[in-house]
Amino acid sequence: MEKNEFKKLLFKVAFCTMACDGHIDEREIDEMKMMDKKTSFFHDIDLSEELSELISELDKNGVQIINDLFKTLKDNILNPIQELIILEVALRIINADDKHDENEIKFIHFLRANLKLHDKEIVDRFGEINILHTSSTKNVVREGNKRDFTKDLTLPKLSEIKKINFDLK
Repeated sequence: MEKNEFKKLLFKVAFCTMACDGHIDEREIDEMKMMDKKTSFFHDIDLSEELSELISELDKNGVQIINDLFKTLKDNILNPIQELIILEVALRIINADDKHDENEIKFIHFLRANLKLHDKEIVDRFGEINILHTSSTKNVVREGNKRDFTKDLTLPKLSEIKKINFDLK
């Protein structure tokens, strides 16, 4: 995957992670800003433009935006470093507000299921993380139906999302 396309994918992962619990917390936005300032994850992409595109996609397709994300992850060949970065971005977002909503946990499980990383690679990078259940995540996800995750999912209102400002000035 081309470098800027990967960065846009990372931003979509972050956006979907923020939105999957039905509310975008200010601390999640602050974490995004911190990642933009302190990492190269989103370097050279216009976050405001990406946000506008994702809002438009959300407006047109609703929760399908999350299914599309999972399909993109499944259909693209990503190297282990890229997959670890995807997981890091999602984990940083869900930990930003100091609580794990049930939908955030399901989102992380489905995200994990769509990555080809081995549990050992995840544990080597992040240590044991309870939310990932690295020894049983794939089994948990296989038992459930991916459609069940988005079926009852409520995303934030567009008016709430449109208030997000990624201007770092």
